[in-house]
Amino acid sequence: MDELIYGVWEGRAYDNRRRLEGEAPEGLPLSEFLSFNSGNPAAGFVGPQGFLMFDNRVTLADVLLNYYRRTKELSCGRCTPCRAGSVLICEALEKACAGEGESVDWDHIQLVAEQMAETSLCGVGLSTPAALLGALKHFPELLRQAPVMPVTRRDFFSVATAPCIEACPANVNVPRYIDYIRDGHPDLSTGVLLQHYPLVGSCGRVCVRPCETACARNHVDGAVAIKDLKRYAADHVGSTMAGLFKKDEIPNTPVSKRVAVIGAGPAGINCAYHLLRKGHHVDVFESEAYAGGMARLGIPAYRLPNHLLETETEVIERLGGHYHYNCALGRDYTIDSLFRRGYDAIFLGIGCALGQFLNLPNEDQTAHGYLKGLDFLLAIEHHQSRHEDIELDGDIVVVGCGNVAMDCCRTARRLMKGHRRVTVSYRRTRASAPADPEEITAAIDEKIHFEFLTAPVEVMVEEGRVIGLKLIRMKEGEPDASGRRSVKPIAGSEFIVPCRYVIAAIGQKLDASVFSEADGIKLTKRGTIEVDESLQTSREGVFAGGDAAAGPTSLIWGMAQGQDAANAIHEYLMTHTTGFNARRRMSRLIKEANLLGTCAPERAVVLQPRQVMSHLAPQARVQNWDEVEHGFTDQEAWAEAKRCMRCYRLFGVSTLKPIPGKTASEDL
Repeated sequence: MDELIYGVWEGRAYDNRRRLEGEAPEGLPLSEFLSFNSGNPAAGFVGPQGFLMFDNRVTLADVLLNYYRRTKELSCGRCTPCRAGSVLICEALEKACAGEGESVDWDHIQLVAEQMAETSLCGVGLSTPAALLGALKHFPELLRQAPVMPVTRRDFFSVATAPCIEACPANVNVPRYIDYIRDGHPDLSTGVLLQHYPLVGSCGRVCVRPCETACARNHVDGAVAIKDLKRYAADHVGSTMAGLFKKDEIPNTPVSKRVAVIGAGPAGINCAYHLLRKGHHVDVFESEAYAGGMARLGIPAYRLPNHLLETETEVIERLGGHYHYNCALGRDYTIDSLFRRGYDAIFLGIGCALGQFLNLPNEDQTAHGYLKGLDFLLAIEHHQSRHEDIELDGDIVVVGCGNVAMDCCRTARRLMKGHRRVTVSYRRTRASAPADPEEITAAIDEKIHFEFLTAPVEVMVEEGRVIGLKLIRMKEGEPDASGRRSVKPIAGSEFIVPCRYVIAAIGQKLDASVFSEADGIKLTKRGTIEVDESLQTSREGVFAGGDAAAGPTSLIWGMAQGQDAANAIHEYLMTHTTGFNARRRMSRLIKEANLLGTCAPERAVVLQPRQVMSHLAPQARVQNWDEVEHGFTDQEAWAEAKRCMRCYRLFGVSTLKPIPGKTASEDL
């Protein structure tokens, strides 16, 4: 069918069974529902808004039964309405599907569903009854007199999600791992995270927290400290991360293949991690002398200690993978040479390792003291790894206000002796800065000076040495179509900031020189690797992800793409196709149809202030490289975990044929 047959959506019934011209919920993109995956359109869809039926070869009773079986599995058991109600509803729907609908006391089942919706403690019980209540009100005969359908290859795929889960690039089940912390099981909490990536402690320290921006608790008293709880779980797991894995636990893949992963950054490590867990043989090639990529080279030790990252990257070897250090693509090997050596697929996780100068008119890029942000951080890391002392002998101006800029200015502050000054210049306002707001606050606490609404005009050089940076003040204009306000210079407002170093932290790009024409790798107009929806490049068998494919992103984005690439590579190796990712498809549907909304609570919630993590005092931390944040205590983590409202929403789709690519996401 190519249209809605019947359904109930947001309290309104739609019945097109006897109409020449059907009607559907206004503004709802039904095409997104109908084309769930190629050749297998949706026959029915269920969610907290109600249900939609598109094909009579699937019964309403059958679709609802699958939905409430998942509800029963999700019920945490803390409240009776949901725990008992989901069981009673399933029993009633099982009878309906068996042709015994007339024997069910549907009035009682309606009362059970109403009680669930009104008195449950979390989103599972509060939101899932809507579909059944709509069916009982508008289409009761379809449950009382449901036909017994023949056994077919029908399928049902469901996703339990929340705003935090959808905002997370890796779709981590945030409420679940918070549940385990609240129950006193940080080991089980870490286990939820390890289903997605091995760098749990690292991500718990440097994640950019898109989940917290989306957290429904923002409508009450502030987001749950999701990132800090992740760190707590990793730090209190009771074992080193590598100790959680044993090589003999790797599954036996029917036909193991060899995969070369190029780049041991977050994307490459996570791609290798998931391929190894699927039973493939993986070699990781890294141009540096250690694993971690920009997480190791670009994030200072006061935010992410190297010993922690090393413990987490060792997991690859624990699972049977191998690192090959000091091996660079284009210098020591090529894509063709890897295929000749017997690799069946290749993943490119080479990152965006080239920084950029300001490119001002007539600037001298060879001037001593004029640096790119990434080059500066890499140089510091190399010095520290060799236990060499380094000290900056003058004032510094950092241009830019992203996370790399914050790492640069805070690193510089720790390298300066005496009364030196670090200044950050940014052409927009503090509110518009792309850096984590907490990073800006930390920099200000460390006595770093900010010049917002200023732009560089000239890098001033004398006898081959930087002596200052000329800036001009900017003013905001009207908002553009995206809502972001434009900025333009104020004539005659130039001023000079004397300094010995200018650090350009305005972005990074891919080093395309590692590729030759023979590699067959196409690049986009932005200079990133061109990939399709499955992250396969223009060269068959070669996949790419992370910064190299998406442009400069964050650790969590890189790891998410590494997992997606691993799933696609596995499918390619097993079937010679890149497959279909059911979880990603459902996320797109939820987004396009705006099915999740904000999940703002509809009833009063007890105020519980967010726990604040303790940290080193600013005057103490700028004298060393010790980790600034101390992490939650047991009591603080428990109190913070209790703030999670567990605002799950359950969505399910029924199809006439099996849905491929759904196994990897069943943990949600």
